[in-house]
Amino acid sequence: MDEVRHIDLGIFFDAAPNAQLVFTPDLRIVAANQRYCAMLRRQPEDLVGFRVFEVFPPNPDDPNADAEAELQASADAVVATGQAQEMPLRQHDVLEADGRYGTRYWRILNSPVFADASEPERVTHVIHTAEDVTRSVLGERADAAKRRAAMRGADLSYFELDPVSQSLVRSPQLDELFGFEQGETAAEVKPFLDRFHPDDRDAAISEIERVARTIGSDLHLDYRIMLPDGTTRWVTGRGESVRDPGTKAISIVGIVLDVTSIRENEANLSKAVEARDLLIAEVNHRVKNSLQMVTSILNLEANATEDSAARASLRAATARVNSIAAIHASLYEDDDVRSVQIDKYLDKLTRHLRASLESEERRVQITLDVEPIRLPTDKAVTLSLAVNELVTNSFKHAFGKDDDGTVTISLRRSGDDKIVLDVSDDGTGPSFDSLDRSSHSTGLGQRLIAGMASQLGGTIEEDKTSGWRTRISFAE
Repeated sequence: MDEVRHIDLGIFFDAAPNAQLVFTPDLRIVAANQRYCAMLRRQPEDLVGFRVFEVFPPNPDDPNADAEAELQASADAVVATGQAQEMPLRQHDVLEADGRYGTRYWRILNSPVFADASEPERVTHVIHTAEDVTRSVLGERADAAKRRAAMRGADLSYFELDPVSQSLVRSPQLDELFGFEQGETAAEVKPFLDRFHPDDRDAAISEIERVARTIGSDLHLDYRIMLPDGTTRWVTGRGESVRDPGTKAISIVGIVLDVTSIRENEANLSKAVEARDLLIAEVNHRVKNSLQMVTSILNLEANATEDSAARASLRAATARVNSIAAIHASLYEDDDVRSVQIDKYLDKLTRHLRASLESEERRVQITLDVEPIRLPTDKAVTLSLAVNELVTNSFKHAFGKDDDGTVTISLRRSGDDKIVLDVSDDGTGPSFDSLDRSSHSTGLGQRLIAGMASQLGGTIEEDKTSGWRTRISFAE
């Protein structure tokens, strides 16, 4: 014992930043530095001269407390080989001052000491370097427990993929999702990749490789699984790449969700919408045909009557019905059966009005200035009727029989949510004043225009500064 106690390991050993003690091959302690004593709350005299497990007895409540055998085997290997031996991560609880055992996890390195000058190749002692990793181990276990609890509670298919070794740690739900029995596959990702749909596999692998190249990259996978029974499942995977703080290895962690029912519902909904749109298109086509038939009947009646007032009324009614029929024709021709590209429609309506009014030998031009605007069908029908009435009124009341002039139709956006329709003329005919216009007609057109503005939820403004202008403003 005297020879052992007089071994001087030097001041550098006592001041070393690592927790270290020195023991003989039979595990009898001969020295312990300050860091080691502070870490375990012991004094050097509590340790020196005693065997390691006399000072640190195993926890009697831990059935796996066999660290003594492992430490002795490591010391024997150091003596036999003359080389340092790193021990596996190991739990060995420490008896505290209150008589209870505190849970401790250790990372141990045992290194040889050649202290006998007469036998320089003989290992006389072992330097035992101990790192207390309890906090990180318990933290990792707590995090893992939380993940397991979350996965069980949410029934998630969780995974951790090592892109280098291609090893896959996952929850049982992932095996079930891919059609594997529990324990059927090892910790390899290949069997799972093999069940990717052939058309999706290369893109999915490329995405995994991309995410593995940069820490913190987000993983986005949307692909199909082909099960052995021929069933196809749609799944989506979300995750990110992380670096292990200890090993520095990169892994990809995330979850996989079965979205097959969502995809099927989307497909069914798409088919239902397509069928509905076809039905609406067919209805619009039939309505257009029916309205055109009504227009033909009204034209026949107008041509057959000798009463000029009745003929004018019939032609006005024909124009109104034709405006609605043209809207339904546009709906039938367009892919969108719920709205109308109103600028294109107004171009057709203008050509129709020009042809219709020129038949009365009017030398008045109609010009069009409209922005590309798409309106819901109900607003488009209402707007077309308003344009028809306003243009017709201008032709009736703003110009004499031999007058030249212009009627301008303007449609534009104003601000973020307003649409403005202007129908103006430069006429100074016999019915230039508003009252004169009304007195020279039945008033039906004026009432229709007011009703159209109300249906649009808009307002009417009139101005006769230069010719006549009617403005209808409404929300888009």
